[in-house]
Amino acid sequence: MFGVNEQRNCKGEPMESQQFSPAAYSPDASYYMPADELENDRDPWQDYCAEAAHVDRQHVLDAVLSSLDTDDSPIYALIDSCLKDPPEPGRARESITILAALGQSILNMVAASVDDQVNLRLATGGRAA
Repeated sequence: MFGVNEQRNCKGEPMESQQFSPAAYSPDASYYMPADELENDRDPWQDYCAEAAHVDRQHVLDAVLSSLDTDDSPIYALIDSCLKDPPEPGRARESITILAALGQSILNMVAASVDDQVNLRLATGGRAA
């Protein structure tokens, strides 16, 4: 009935019919080559990134520092903590959780400032200072 080396699945079909052929599911090699002509419809994210490369770092720093100089600044908690319980000179201490929250808060301020600067440049056609 069955050959010695012939294997069949539970439906009685030869196992060779179940083999996977990667070539059958692979795209043509030309799929991976970029088009010769430029695309007319650019991705807005590419425009955003191109403008972000021209944002002045000093403007971002000024915006972040002015954000840190407000009453709800996250840095005031650190200052108050050091005033209440001064650390040994040269051995400042704080919990990793509070430092991580402060870092995240500053990162959010930097990202918001960059976003504001990029959107201003995009709105003015890249002429914003």
